[in-house]
Amino acid sequence: MNDITNLKKELDEKIHHLFKDNKAYLEYLLQTKSNFLYRYMETSSDKNIQIQSLDQKTLLAVSYESNMGEAFKILDPEIKEGIKGLAKSVPREEKPRVQYSLKTTLEDFKEDSGKIIIEAMINWNFPNYEIHKGSYKSKRVSFTYNDPNVFRKELALKYEEACELFN
Repeated sequence: MNDITNLKKELDEKIHHLFKDNKAYLEYLLQTKSNFLYRYMETSSDKNIQIQSLDQKTLLAVSYESNMGEAFKILDPEIKEGIKGLAKSVPREEKPRVQYSLKTTLEDFKEDSGKIIIEAMINWNFPNYEIHKGSYKSKRVSFTYNDPNVFRKELALKYEEACELFN
């Protein structure tokens, strides 16, 4: 049992060393987010999605699905109905698209503690994607951490929870 305790302590020290400053936290967050962009937001037309910095606290990634057959694969009935309405109301010649986005807001982002809001959104309000009731659906997840171990272990779980919207 003592060996396990020593291993846990050693791992804890290594993680604390890896996450020594805000830059290390941010790099890990960007890497984690990029993995989710690849898994959930790449579409038939959008690959290698880039993360944009909207301001000091907001990171946004956006992609578009122009293949309505692919967009219909989303299981959520409300989203399916919205996409169906888009497909019926916009002629193919106008090339309707569904917008997917994943926004990360660093509400409080400092070493060893912080609060991050992760929001996944699907918007079928083509062509301008204005936010109006019934034209989008989003899922917002709040993540508060107070230790680098928690940050490292749970960040991906929180992204996964938000990205369930894209299934």
